[in-house]
Amino acid sequence: MRQLLTSAIALTSLCIAGCANPAGGSSLSASEQQALDARKQEVLGALSAYSGVYDVSDAAMKTAVLDEDGRPVGLLAYDSPVDAVKAGDMAAFIASIRTNNQREGAPTPFASIVLSIDKAAGHDPAAALETLQPALESEEMAAMAGFLEAWYLAQSGDFDAAVDAHRTVGSRLPGLTGDLSLAALLDVAGREEEALAVYSAITPTKIQAPEHEFDPQNLLYSHVKLVIARQALLLRRLGRLDEAKALYERLAEAEPEETASYAAAINQLETGRGLETEALDVDGAFARSMSDYSLSLAYQRLIRSALAGERIRGFDDTKSAFDQLALLIDPGNDGLRLGVVGDLYDETLFEAAAHVARAAPEMTAGLQLAVAQSQVRLGHDDKARAALDKAIDLAEEDEALGTYSTAMMIYALLDDEPKATEIAELMPDLAETDAEKANAHGSSSAIYSQFGQFDQALYHAREARQLDDTHDRRMALANALAEADEIDEALRLIRTEALARPNDPYMLNTLGYFLVEHTDKFEEAYRVLARANSLAPSDPYIADSFGWARYKLGDLEGAKRYIEQSRRELAPNTHWEIEDHLGDIYWHLGDKEAAKEAWRRALGDYPSEDKRAKIKDKLENGIDGPPPEKKPLPDVSLGDQGEVSRQDI
Repeated sequence: MRQLLTSAIALTSLCIAGCANPAGGSSLSASEQQALDARKQEVLGALSAYSGVYDVSDAAMKTAVLDEDGRPVGLLAYDSPVDAVKAGDMAAFIASIRTNNQREGAPTPFASIVLSIDKAAGHDPAAALETLQPALESEEMAAMAGFLEAWYLAQSGDFDAAVDAHRTVGSRLPGLTGDLSLAALLDVAGREEEALAVYSAITPTKIQAPEHEFDPQNLLYSHVKLVIARQALLLRRLGRLDEAKALYERLAEAEPEETASYAAAINQLETGRGLETEALDVDGAFARSMSDYSLSLAYQRLIRSALAGERIRGFDDTKSAFDQLALLIDPGNDGLRLGVVGDLYDETLFEAAAHVARAAPEMTAGLQLAVAQSQVRLGHDDKARAALDKAIDLAEEDEALGTYSTAMMIYALLDDEPKATEIAELMPDLAETDAEKANAHGSSSAIYSQFGQFDQALYHAREARQLDDTHDRRMALANALAEADEIDEALRLIRTEALARPNDPYMLNTLGYFLVEHTDKFEEAYRVLARANSLAPSDPYIADSFGWARYKLGDLEGAKRYIEQSRRELAPNTHWEIEDHLGDIYWHLGDKEAAKEAWRRALGDYPSEDKRAKIKDKLENGIDGPPPEKKPLPDVSLGDQGEVSRQDI
């Protein structure tokens, strides 16, 4: 960008100095003068972009990041177009693509895609189709361009041509994008039966739930649930409620533990509570399909990395850029907007997360909560409280439970025990279905645990498990039992779960870390965690647990290696427990300053009240006494297949 600015200034100076002779006559031919005038306009357009005057749609302009005087910050605020994406500034992103495209002299396929989407956001599908042409002629971008062409035709009202264009490229689109997008297109075209046929074709006859989070079946199952959710909503809208409910009954058969959750989904279908019951318009369906496209690209990236034995790190700028472009098409799509906000938040881009939330055409309870959470992480507690108040005021009746639940968690981040626990007592009374009541009790348990009220936390954890007896509820109960010093009962519960899931890395991690923290069975913990680490070698939480088991066995260097790996894998985020562990290790290795810095980082990441007190004491007084006694590390060979048997557990 800065190179372009320099060349633009030079060209402008040249034009001013030499475009006319002293007598006022032109020294150029008419065609040369015309070409130069056109180039001058391009240069002036580029310069205006650097000063914050963007030639973009109104929808894009509303995303512009403003300076203290209320003006767009201009392209010089960003080192690259990706930085504009990270700021949630689509106006600057599109302007930078246009400016770079002008420098190249001929439109690139990628630039034509971005600029055409902006034209579509400006409700000019004819201009969007014209701008898209270089991408349609590109072998590399033809599939994506064909997808966009179909939706631009739909925007112009030519649904038959749109469906034909979509069918031409559908098989070349990533993942389920082709089918989901075609179904959405048929739906808005008034061809609902054909849309249902597409959904039915991609719903498997036999639905198989994954065994655990690391099961490769997990990705396919998430796709199946997405297809069923959309199919059920369409059936409900067509008055075919029994068929819609039957889809969720099939999911319940595949995943009996989640019966209460699927019963809650069926209740929503029956009552309409919390559902978007209106049919999508063209822009809404288009934006959702663009988001499906970007998600499929992200999944492909994950799968390629997994096959190569790698783990993706860093911000997925492609996904975020296309999700934010999709928001220009349908700015009122709260679900998509909250997804973008969540992705930015997860990358610790808190200012951008708040900006994207506030850029919505109308604020909702969910968006205000997103603003509040970002403001907490930015250290703006007063702004966070103001946003929380607005969220609660904006919450509609069927949003009350979710709003209060999230608000309660944010009050906990603000260390406001009276407010958080007040809501914790209120929560179960707001719930209607068993699944909602279980969620309410589970959230309340977490809040009481955060503030050291372990008896109350245990009560709510037991209630949650009673209402919804799932693996997650049982593990939450085991944690609450341990905090309430009911160690034996907690361990029995965890071992029983591990018997049913002997090769689930997170289950092994739960068992191993419990043994480290609450018993003296460090050798057993080490063997269990070695297995978990072999199954998920890049998981930061498992690496931390395995490192901590090494620490307990006196292997300080090995502990440091694994837990520093955990820190790197989790970056740019932090976790107080990882930092606390590193602080102890650094202290015993003689690096007192690194230890104190780690403990300071731990305190900044919201540990529970009792843990916070212990970390503060270490920060002020250090650690008395020697490190754990060094012992030989146990043998961890588990046979040729590397599987854990019931006897191992």
